[in-house]
Amino acid sequence: MLDKSRYYWAVLVILLGGVALIDACRPRGGDDVEPIDSTALSSCILLNEKVNGILLRTYEFDSTRRLERMVEYAGIEPNNRIIKRYTFEYTSKTRLVRIRETNLAVKDNSFIYELDYDRDSKLKTIRPFRVYNSGPKLEDSLKITYGTNNRISEIKSRTGLTSKWEYDTAANVKKWFIRKPLSQTDSLVAEYGSYDDKVNIYSFAEGMQVVNLLNGRPHSRRNPLTYVTGGQSVEVSYQYNTKRVPTQVVMKFKSSDNTLRETVYLYELNCK
Repeated sequence: MLDKSRYYWAVLVILLGGVALIDACRPRGGDDVEPIDSTALSSCILLNEKVNGILLRTYEFDSTRRLERMVEYAGIEPNNRIIKRYTFEYTSKTRLVRIRETNLAVKDNSFIYELDYDRDSKLKTIRPFRVYNSGPKLEDSLKITYGTNNRISEIKSRTGLTSKWEYDTAANVKKWFIRKPLSQTDSLVAEYGSYDDKVNIYSFAEGMQVVNLLNGRPHSRRNPLTYVTGGQSVEVSYQYNTKRVPTQVVMKFKSSDNTLRETVYLYELNCK
C-alpha cells in the first residue's frame, strides 16, 4: 500500500491513470507452483474506503460478488466530487478482459485497458487505449514477465520503460525498481521492510489488483507494515475484523526533513 498519489511507474503517469497479479491462474510447465494459502483469503468484499473521514472510493458487485464498478472521489472537503469511474468487464467464464476508466476531472484522460492472456490463463499483456471523441487510440503495450511462484517480476512498456519487483519468501513485494529507456541501471522506487500476517485488503477483487498494478503495486499476500518511497519512510498500523481483514489503517509518514504526517483510511466491508 502506497500513499494516495499515483505513479504509473513515476514516468508514464501522464499517459495512464490506473491497472496484478492473477493469483488463481494455472502455472506453465516448469514454473514453480505456489500452494494455496487459505490464511491469505477471505469472503469479505470492500464496499467503500474513506481517507481521514472523507469518502474516497465506492464499489459495486454483481449477484456473485464479482466487482463490476468502482467510483473514485477526490477525497478532499469541501465539495468532495467524483473524479473517476471504473467498470470491469468479464468473459462468460469470469475472466477479466477489459477495464474502462472514465476521468471526469481531466479532459481526454479516459482509458480502456485490454487484458490478454496466454494459453495457461496467465495475464501476459495490457494494452491501454486513450479515449477521444473520435474513439479509442492505442497508447502503449505492456508486456508482463513472471518470476518464481507465478509472481509478476517485470512489466516492460513499448517505450522501453521497465518496472521490476522482488519478493520475499512469503510472496510479498520487497523492492520496486524502474529502468528508464536507454538506461543501463535500475532505480529503486520503493522498499518494503515488513508485513503483517493477515489478509490483504485488496484480495477481494482481481480488478482492483490490476488497477493497483499500474500504480506500481503488484499484489502482495499480506499488508505492509513499513516501507520507504519518495524520500519518505512510512509506518502502518491496522485494526482488523474477525475475518482478519483490515477495517482501519493508520499511515505515519516521515520525510527526509523529519516532517511528520498521518493519514487514516477506513474500510467498510461485507463479509459472508
